Amino acid sequence: MTRVLAASATLALPLLLVLPGCGGGGGPSEAPQSTTTVAPAKPTTTTVAAGKAEEEAAPLLAWADGTPEDGPAPLTVEFKADVEGGTPPLKYTWKFGDGTPDSNEANPKHTYAKAGKYRADLSVSDSPGDSDTDYIEIEVR
Repeated sequence: MTRVLAASATLALPLLLVLPGCGGGGGPSEAPQSTTTVAPAKPTTTTVAAGKAEEEAAPLLAWADGTPEDGPAPLTVEFKADVEGGTPPLKYTWKFGDGTPDSNEANPKHTYAKAGKYRADLSVSDSPGDSDTDYIEIEVR
């Protein structure tokens, strides 16, 4: 019977030198009944940049939220961008859907002056260029 043991040469050499002396009999050792073959360990690859191991950032995910989502005009909504992952710095863009200028704040407040249904779009991008979008619907009576 042949046994294969995978280990690095650094670990295997001391084991091979000690194994023939095992057995506890103190006398001459008997010929081994089996053969042990040591295979070299597979090399591992670590990417290093500027002395630090690179870790890939989690993908960027964004969710739009707003409170309140409906009410009488004029309605002031507090928007909130919930974000996971990505590589800072993050860039935010809120489009409120009523023709007013966009906001680049993560959590802006916006007042809807007229009744109607509006879609507020959130876009978030990170420094490497990954991006995600979401929206929330606002109803003003």
